[in-house]
Amino acid sequence: MSGDLVMYHTFAVPAFMFAAGIALSFFGSRLVPFALVICALVLGFLHGGSFLLQFTDNADVIRFGPIILAVLLAVLVSFLYRIAFFLAGFFIGFFALSALFPDLALIYTGALALAAGALVYVSRNFVFSVLTALMGAGLTATGAVNLLAWVNVSAGITTYWSIVVIMFIAGTVYQIKRRRRGK
Repeated sequence: MSGDLVMYHTFAVPAFMFAAGIALSFFGSRLVPFALVICALVLGFLHGGSFLLQFTDNADVIRFGPIILAVLLAVLVSFLYRIAFFLAGFFIGFFALSALFPDLALIYTGALALAAGALVYVSRNFVFSVLTALMGAGLTATGAVNLLAWVNVSAGITTYWSIVVIMFIAGTVYQIKRRRRGK
């Protein structure tokens, strides 16, 4: 897929991938919630009209409905983003406790599962720091290798993976340290 994108524009696409990869590697845990809201706004605005056309042909609804739908989707995504972490921790904690301690009373299993949900919710920034650093490292490496190809410099798989590893480690460390400093 990235090869198809690069062929669209052999300089602009790799340059964008390189810049987006660096941004994700170093600032991804802060960018993800914002990006989710932006994607929800775009989705609601772009596809809201055709969705609403299935229910009505009122011109005012078709004109203003996508804007309202976009805002509703953005609010929903923002809420679901937060609740999903808690629920994931709760369900994983509940089933892990049930499997490991089958004789544990349901009240204790539930209480510990609530604690697990809270722990996952609280540590979501760490999880996003690691995941966005990994995704950003891949984008950076893909962009860099394609930019090198654009200037007729050959870069093999070793170069690609070296960039991935360096960017992943640097991005993860930076994001975690930045969180600890409270910035």
